[in-house]
Amino acid sequence: MNRFVARRAYDPCVPKDVSETLSHLGDLPSLSDTSLTHLDVDDLLSELLTRVRDILDADTAAVLLLDESSGTLVARAARGIEEEVRQGVRVPLGAGFAGRIAATRGPIRLDRVDATTVANPILWEKGIRVMLGLPLLSGDRLLGVIHVGRLEHRPFTDQDVELLQVVAERVASATQSRLLAIERAAAGLLERSLLPSRLPRCEGLEFAGRYVPAEERSVGGDWYDLFTLPSGRLWIVAGDVAGHGLHAAVVMGRIRSALRAYTLLEIDPPDVLRLVDRKVDQFEMGTIATVACAVMERPYETMTLAVAGHPPPAIAIPGRPTELAAVDVGPPIGMSTDIERAATEVQLPPGAVAVFYTDGLVERREESLVVGLERLRAAVATGPAEEVARDVMHSLVADTVPQDDIALVVIRRTEDASPIVQRVRQFDAEATSAREARSFVAAALPEVDGLDERVALAVSEVASNAILHARTEFTVRVRVDPHRVRVEVTDGDPQVPVPQQFASDSVTGRGLAIVEQLTDRWGADGRDDDKTVWFEIDLPLLEGR
Repeated sequence: MNRFVARRAYDPCVPKDVSETLSHLGDLPSLSDTSLTHLDVDDLLSELLTRVRDILDADTAAVLLLDESSGTLVARAARGIEEEVRQGVRVPLGAGFAGRIAATRGPIRLDRVDATTVANPILWEKGIRVMLGLPLLSGDRLLGVIHVGRLEHRPFTDQDVELLQVVAERVASATQSRLLAIERAAAGLLERSLLPSRLPRCEGLEFAGRYVPAEERSVGGDWYDLFTLPSGRLWIVAGDVAGHGLHAAVVMGRIRSALRAYTLLEIDPPDVLRLVDRKVDQFEMGTIATVACAVMERPYETMTLAVAGHPPPAIAIPGRPTELAAVDVGPPIGMSTDIERAATEVQLPPGAVAVFYTDGLVERREESLVVGLERLRAAVATGPAEEVARDVMHSLVADTVPQDDIALVVIRRTEDASPIVQRVRQFDAEATSAREARSFVAAALPEVDGLDERVALAVSEVASNAILHARTEFTVRVRVDPHRVRVEVTDGDPQVPVPQQFASDSVTGRGLAIVEQLTDRWGADGRDDDKTVWFEIDLPLLEGR
């Protein structure tokens, strides 16, 4: 075909404009050169525009791609007018030359280029005299606009329009394919980067995690998360942002980060979900996500769970049938910001297993979700976390091709989950109570050099604050495990103390500063009618001093 066109191009019996068109048609295969497939979008467009200028005998060529979020065309590649890209030119739909092409989705020719016909001054300042532009379309979807220009007054012909139409189709196809490939790669990289790089270590717990992307669709917004806070609280999360592709993965990352940040407030799962809902409503309008999140505290006997439109975790307890957690499932994130979300307490005796997952594990086309949930319930049994994860994936995935992403996280409470010591006692708001609290805590401490003195001073400060400022009865809880001592003092004043600057000769305001110096971490959790001030001291660190 190319050899035939080349012969016709020099036939003196063929009119000149037709001859030139046929000649340029011979150059079109260069737009489908397979050697271009390794280029990123910007380099690909730049190379294609270089060839487009030669095909149409033009001096300038540019591609502006549609930014759907802002409704503007953004200069992405240019030849002869590189300033468009370097200056970040944006053109609103319907405005100027490119904007009108996008709005009408048809070709436009200009025989005069000035402020009355184009919005971008670069075009007339460059000396362009005539222009031709067409929309870049993928089916009914607008990708952007391509335009070419000449520095001499040689108007574009109908044959040029037809030729640029063919060129535009080739450019749109190549651009769309490359954008999709890059988006899939970027989404996959982003999604995997947001999974826990390693699972936490918690005395008395075992963990296992799995993430499997869909094989025949772009990656989506599924994730799981496991992390501990300075307070020692363990958070378990499984979530799914509706949709697929890079956008879903990006939104998933934002929701995950927001959820992590809100847990630092030391609030419970329903309040965390409520704040995430407000954040999504404000900054991610139109997003729908399902989330199941839970928090556990040493000795990990109880899991506090809240669910937003997500399938409930499966709970296996030794000697009992596996059940789905009987949880009050609220609406998904993004559906309602006014609802009061509920918490469910799930007891986890030694040997118990909790399995969190996303719907890709249990949903199948033309099958009720109930069937998939029952299949999961039958597959979950007590045992080591890794074996449970293996058996669940083997039973529910087997040799099927995943049609949706799958995230799975397994938590197992081992036999040694209980702390070495756990003691609780209530004290009156009397001056002698601070000394009694010191003795109470000291009786629970192991023999470690320097530990008695540090704990005694910290307890004195926290208990004295409860006596002097709250003026209510207070409760002291002490827990000692192989790695740390944790002391909690709860009183009836909901006002959370705040560290303050104090003068060197001041006799007040030093309490929290002293606690901070004596301990490895501390915090204060306020509620409606009381508060808890707590601190922790790590035993391995003391042994090494």
